[in-house]
Amino acid sequence: MEVQKRALVLSGGGGRGAYHIGVLNYLEQIQWRPELIVGTSIGAVNAAALGSGLPLAALRERWLDLETADVQKMDAGDVLVDNLVRHSDHVFDTAPLLQTLRGHAPKWYDRPWLIPDVLNGPEAPYEVWITAVEATTRELVYFGNRTRQGISPEMVRASCSIPLWYEPTRLADHTYLDGGTIANTPFRKALEAGATEIIVVLMAPWPGRPVKSWETPRLPALEDELLDIPQQLWATFEPSLDMLLTEIVWKDYQLLEAERRAGIYPELQWIRFVAPETPLPVGLMTTYQRRNHIQLFRRGEEDARAMLADLPGG
Repeated sequence: MEVQKRALVLSGGGGRGAYHIGVLNYLEQIQWRPELIVGTSIGAVNAAALGSGLPLAALRERWLDLETADVQKMDAGDVLVDNLVRHSDHVFDTAPLLQTLRGHAPKWYDRPWLIPDVLNGPEAPYEVWITAVEATTRELVYFGNRTRQGISPEMVRASCSIPLWYEPTRLADHTYLDGGTIANTPFRKALEAGATEIIVVLMAPWPGRPVKSWETPRLPALEDELLDIPQQLWATFEPSLDMLLTEIVWKDYQLLEAERRAGIYPELQWIRFVAPETPLPVGLMTTYQRRNHIQLFRRGEEDARAMLADLPGG
């Protein structure tokens, strides 16, 4: 009897991670449920949350309440101390992210994003893998909830450690950077795990799909001028980063198609991509706001419906 193994791959993209929720909502409607979830950066956050047993509705509610200050320190004094006094190698500190994931901050008491006992226990609803990059060797590493060490909140934080923007994460004798540095869309892990069906969620237009417009509306400036300076610098850099990361996964997909023609991955029935039809607003990677999340929910669901309409139940 043929064994089915469905995999969902969630790419990185910071505050754009709300887009995943819209896609997940559509998949729930058509009753397409994965056995395996692979995530990078904010994709790792959503993957670990789902693996912790959070229903989609509960994860959606958490996103509605998530603000930038729940992810990074937003006090100008903290930025000055880190960068002028401590000579740090990053702009923002992600200590708030760790508190949010654990449910230790007052706002998140009784509402953790990660529940390690569930995520790493026998009752975990999904097999979960998240990525990070070992800073010294520059190697991509995976943390999995079905391994002896499991997945911890610190590992999820490591997956979100965007170089220069956020501080590297130190775990035992290793320092880790954002997994997206090497594999922002790690569908290769799903292939290695023997997935038969793969849905990949991107957060930039897919090169294989016509793009309506490359115009990207900009977010308004932050109220604090000091904090707005790095945000505006990031906004200038973000479109180029989008194109680079998307080109990498496009080339990897083309390689996969060649491999399949050569008879590699015979168990794979299909791989499908869900991506925005137009570029998302510049600045969403580093900004978390309720109104943005609601719009991303809608766009994710609309794009999933358009690109997956031919799936059974779609």
